[in-house]
Amino acid sequence: MDTKGQIVVHFGPAADKPEIVSALEHLTKLHALSIDDLYVKWEQFLNQKQFKNADLDLANLDNFKQYLQLQIEKRAAKAPTALGHSNIVRKPKTVRSVNGSPTLFGLNVSKTPTTVKRRKMNDELELDGRSKSSPLHFSTTPLSGSNTPGSDSNSMTVTPSQDDIPSGKILESLNSNNLEIAAGIETDDERNLRILPYYDPEKYHFRTMRQNLTDVADVLDEQIEILSNIVQTHYQLQASDFGDPTIQAQSELYAVGRIVPDSSSSEEHLNEESLALETSRMGGVGRRIRLDLSNINEVSFFCGQVVALKGKNANGEYFTVSQVLSLPYPDSPTSTLEELQNISSSMDGKPSKIVITSGPYIPDNNFSMCHLEGFVERINTEIKPHVLIMFGPFIDYTNSMIARGILPVFPNIKVQPKTLDEIFIKVMAPILKNINSQIQVIIIPSTRDTLSKHAAYPQDSFDRKALHLPKNFKCFANPSTFQLNEIFFGCSNVDIFKDMKEVARGGNIFLRNRFDRVSEHILQQRRFYPVFPGGIRKKLLQENENGERTYQHISGADLEVAYLGLTEFVDGFAPDIIVIPSELPQSARVVQNVVMINPGRFIKPLGTKGTYAQISIASPELKSGLLTEVEGEFPVYLHNAWKRARVDLVTI
Repeated sequence: MDTKGQIVVHFGPAADKPEIVSALEHLTKLHALSIDDLYVKWEQFLNQKQFKNADLDLANLDNFKQYLQLQIEKRAAKAPTALGHSNIVRKPKTVRSVNGSPTLFGLNVSKTPTTVKRRKMNDELELDGRSKSSPLHFSTTPLSGSNTPGSDSNSMTVTPSQDDIPSGKILESLNSNNLEIAAGIETDDERNLRILPYYDPEKYHFRTMRQNLTDVADVLDEQIEILSNIVQTHYQLQASDFGDPTIQAQSELYAVGRIVPDSSSSEEHLNEESLALETSRMGGVGRRIRLDLSNINEVSFFCGQVVALKGKNANGEYFTVSQVLSLPYPDSPTSTLEELQNISSSMDGKPSKIVITSGPYIPDNNFSMCHLEGFVERINTEIKPHVLIMFGPFIDYTNSMIARGILPVFPNIKVQPKTLDEIFIKVMAPILKNINSQIQVIIIPSTRDTLSKHAAYPQDSFDRKALHLPKNFKCFANPSTFQLNEIFFGCSNVDIFKDMKEVARGGNIFLRNRFDRVSEHILQQRRFYPVFPGGIRKKLLQENENGERTYQHISGADLEVAYLGLTEFVDGFAPDIIVIPSELPQSARVVQNVVMINPGRFIKPLGTKGTYAQISIASPELKSGLLTEVEGEFPVYLHNAWKRARVDLVTI
């Protein structure tokens, strides 16, 4: 597909004008961005208050151009302060592997998983004599080897960049008109918010990179068959109404299958002309058939989506779609009156308070913990939540200093950490231990965490004892579903909002923002990460005079397909609140009566403050009028978190 076609696919019909196409092509070349990346930045631009839902015209493209330029200027202005010397260029260190085997993530690590053998530095780190009174100044030292380019880094003092963003500033709020911010815990508070995992942690203890092809096929088939049964029940169809869409026939039939590209070459530039439907072994022996969507006014598809279609295959080459059946949304969780009364009594009728953060927790260019220290202080003295949920990565393997093989010397530590795990145990864990023991802390890993030996999704939880964390810390899997009192939380730490590449057509589709569209797909597919295959990150390096582009591939979603059943909604119902961190701007929305939250990054790459989410949930009392009774043999009540929860997105 040519560049114009890609632009129209991503930006919609409004971009199908010569002047708009020309302007967007110019921006891709000027900023060395792919069409996908440019569209993501356009979505970020539209999230600003002054440009909320702005039209795609030349005037707004001028503002968009200024927005991109301002981002570049901000990074350039802060880079010298963060790095200490603006004219120093450090080359990445080449690290030899253990026993001559290929290295993992460029670090000196054996490929065999083990909790004993960790990333080690061969050189002993020594204090450089700087002031030990402040933890904000430290020197940097290579991980190993004395002949590394740039090994004079002992002479460089890294000072974290400062910013003028006030802490505690509320950027966005949900339900702020009728709900107040909860006070949180009090001194010697006997109220205890109940935490109950709603998943089987033993199922996450599988060994990665050992996928069996038969198991993978079974899981992919099962996804189609489960949703096929749901569609049949919801639309009251007979089994005979469904058929094989890959077989030529003159009569219409219903078919359920997975959206895939019609060839491997079209996967990079997916559009409605290159879509195919993959059947299950029961529905069509696993064959694929290309789709003809010319009769459909609105299209919103992505790779891996399980869809229900009505149409016919008249020529044996295409399945001509006449109707796209909307998948039903999952049910909501309920509780009995007795359960709600017990919870209200245990909380003395007062609201609960939950705070959510998402890593990284250290800047990309140094190991300063100043923002984390300040945040812990505010957690104890000002915010005082009942529960703090912390998403990884805690120590990110994509951190530029780790990638270059450089670690700092920490002045206040007698025996310097020699592994990345020891940096957490000796530097970060003591800060986290300062959190008030009355506050319960839940930590959820990321596939980019150096602390995790399980770098695939779904991902096993951390080992609390190995990380030397106190008993008020709880380690949950990624993804995981759990109850905080009566409210069900669903948490997943893979960036679906950035990874999902939609093929969309139709005016009404573009009236909704990307966050809402992706959220609806998650709910309809009943999985935290419905994209298949997983997103692959890449960065545009250069473009030659012939228009050929060179990309650098970056690790994306590493799916353990045989265990994707663990990423589905537990028992088929949607959690009351779903939290999925993303690199896109922070957001809190109500989608189909589910509160969808992206808390934003805790700290931005150059050290400036990020955001966190603060949730205040009203007590479940019938007299409040915020609960809905579901009639039946035994009456139960919907939790209605979308009415009872106030969500504030706040600066760190």
